[in-house]
Amino acid sequence: MKFIPKLPFKEDLKIEGFESIDLQEFCSRDWSKYEPKSPYFPHKLEFYVLLIITKGSVRHKVDLKEYLVNENECLIISPNQIHALNSESEYHGHFFLFTKEYLLNYFTPSTFFHISQLFNYHMFHPVYQLDECMMDYAGRVASEYIYSPYILKNQIISSLFSIILYKLNNRNLLIQSNQNLKQGFDLFEKFKNLIEEEYNKSRNVNDYADQMNISYKHLNEISKRFTNRTAKEFLDDYIILEIKRKLSSTSLSVKEICFETGFDEPTNFVKYFKKATGITPLEFRAAIK
Repeated sequence: MKFIPKLPFKEDLKIEGFESIDLQEFCSRDWSKYEPKSPYFPHKLEFYVLLIITKGSVRHKVDLKEYLVNENECLIISPNQIHALNSESEYHGHFFLFTKEYLLNYFTPSTFFHISQLFNYHMFHPVYQLDECMMDYAGRVASEYIYSPYILKNQIISSLFSIILYKLNNRNLLIQSNQNLKQGFDLFEKFKNLIEEEYNKSRNVNDYADQMNISYKHLNEISKRFTNRTAKEFLDDYIILEIKRKLSSTSLSVKEICFETGFDEPTNFVKYFKKATGITPLEFRAAIK
């Protein structure tokens, strides 16, 4: 496979920008004809995902890290992360899929800020324990999505769903209680988005600071506030992650990946990767197979 499939959000749904899927029904479908866009193959999503397990457990890989998600737990997946479902585990639960536009349509700017923090995988662990109340709300969201006859169905579901998101984010708010994270959040988002769009054009943090019309020092402070990493460390971490994604999920040669990620020639590319990981790209590819 020469590329990592990127799956957009479906259109013509019951609620624009939101979908609830029963995991057992989803996993029972015949996905063989959809390869390599099968959910069991590594792929990127352009939207947010909550994976909630109601029975059983699953080991789920997200960006090459494997997470164990048990009964009454939730795994959070952010846009542009690479993941694949495990075809061997037996589990029941819910997929809640939603877009940034959905959040902006149904939640206030203040709410959107807090919910966005929930998906800051650079700082927070993505597996959450759910209490009985949250599991009940998850079941009600799934049920309302399928069966609700109400005219205000969208508002009812968004209200129920917001409670789940608020309660999930409560853990992060406790961690952040002594930090003024809201200040500078827009700048961090801009920095993160710029890296995702232009990491293969520049590895110089000053270039990103210039585009954002702020100083290198200010950008460094913003990066540390939201990731506990300097701006340069955050940029390098993202580039290394993209290289690992391509090494693990595509059949591209090292030379092809070198040029795709913005390096002029393979020698510097290999040195850069080995300095960060301790091994060469080929050694990394061999180790994960």
